Amino acid sequence: MNAMLKTLCIISLSLLLINCSRLVKEEPYLQAQETEGLQAVEGFDMPRTSHGLDVPEVPAEAANAAPDSRPPEMSFARKRSDDENVVIIESNGMPTIEVYNDKDAWDLMLGDHGYNWQLLDEDPENCQATFRFYDPIIEEVESTNFFKKLFSINSSYIDRSGEYVLTCLKLPQKQQIWLQTLDFEAPSAYVVDDLFNHIFDAATEG
Repeated sequence: MNAMLKTLCIISLSLLLINCSRLVKEEPYLQAQETEGLQAVEGFDMPRTSHGLDVPEVPAEAANAAPDSRPPEMSFARKRSDDENVVIIESNGMPTIEVYNDKDAWDLMLGDHGYNWQLLDEDPENCQATFRFYDPIIEEVESTNFFKKLFSINSSYIDRSGEYVLTCLKLPQKQQIWLQTLDFEAPSAYVVDDLFNHIFDAATEG
């Protein structure tokens, strides 16, 4: 029994050594040698191998813009009542409210527009009213202490306070109310939304 076991062990070791000898073999690359470098052909330049991956410089858009340039003015909010009798649109470049119900445009113009709006002058013959708008953000800036002003409020904020004109036009099928500055320009979206929200609510209430 011991002799047979020894014989099996010898055969197993022999097979193992044969397999190992198959694994340990020389690959052709182990005998590889360096070849001579490229030689310039007469009449031709050597290829350029440096700076092959340089990224071309592309001028950025608005590269000359100042770091504190302000973003473009946002558009005012368009609105439409559920019955589509009151809409806020842009007409001839001006923010405009169109009223198709029985609410009177002049009464809507002279209504309560909130704490920030003060009526200065009214011209019923031409259906015009002049208002003074007090920007509430400026009040917040002025009432904020020095350190909060530095770290929480943009010192370059534009004061929207000023005088604005509401004008109405009464047509057979609709009435129009539009807002403009004293220079006949369209006001900022912030001012338009603040005022038109009040007029829209008054025009749509039952």
